[in-house]
Amino acid sequence: MNSKQAHEDLKKSGRKETLQRQIMEYMHRYKSATFSEVSAFYGVHDSVFWKRFSELARMGLIVKTTQSRINKNSGKNITVWSLK
Repeated sequence: MNSKQAHEDLKKSGRKETLQRQIMEYMHRYKSATFSEVSAFYGVHDSVFWKRFSELARMGLIVKTTQSRINKNSGKNITVWSLK
């Protein structure tokens, strides 16, 4: 299965909207987040949420901040997002 097929399957299942809603619930509670923080909160791998952040940004719901935080799994700096 390629990336495009996986995205379509995710969309059809309703899982994409569920993940986006979970991010927004977290953001309303904590005001800012990284994909890694949201993933840890929900107890899933980082890869579950990272693409959903850019989708929410394209929808105009969240924005990238000028801040970054260290990803505890990779040790790399990652973007902090906030509500728009």
